[in-house]
Amino acid sequence: LLAIAAVIGSMYGKPQETGASGQSRFRWIPLALFFILFFGSPFLSFISSWGSLFADFYQAGSLVFGGGHVVLPLLQELLAETISTDRFLLGYAAAQAVPGPMFSLAAFLGSELTDESKLIGALLATAGIFLPGFLLVISLQGTWETLTARPGISGAAWGINAAVVGLLMTALYRPVFISAVSTPVEMALVILGFFALRTMKIPIVALVMVFAAIGLLLRG
Repeated sequence: LLAIAAVIGSMYGKPQETGASGQSRFRWIPLALFFILFFGSPFLSFISSWGSLFADFYQAGSLVFGGGHVVLPLLQELLAETISTDRFLLGYAAAQAVPGPMFSLAAFLGSELTDESKLIGALLATAGIFLPGFLLVISLQGTWETLTARPGISGAAWGINAAVVGLLMTALYRPVFISAVSTPVEMALVILGFFALRTMKIPIVALVMVFAAIGLLLRG
């Protein structure tokens, strides 16, 4: 989908003015390491359970574009046989209460997926999901504006950004909405939470605590 959006954007997208000039200079070592790990990480699954854990999260992190929430459907698909949907969404909801929610979600899932050492599992999952982006940032640092000054690349980025909006909406619908909202009461809580956040500017931490208490009362 992103590849198609990039092609369409390169043909029809409006180039963005960046004011950049000069020649692009990639840092090839981190870029090469990104691809080596991307294609080689699945083989880590044959070495140990730790390797499999790192490989799953590295693959998911490599396919993220436009925001961490896009990775939710991919993570759920990868981990469907090892963690329940309710447990997955519990970690996602709790992670919203702290800065860097995807860091927290990756750490939570990593600890949930291992019985040997929760800390090592959390560290491996967190490293796996963020290492791809880190390597790409190092590789493109100082060159991205120069690249996007070219009409074709600028248009491709425009098309990808537009497609990411659809991916984010998909991530909101599945797995979050269809798994968490199944009754009129739950839908009412969604609407209440939305207006509390948008109009009353209630901190997310407070909202999470309040709705957790409401959930205990309703399900208790």
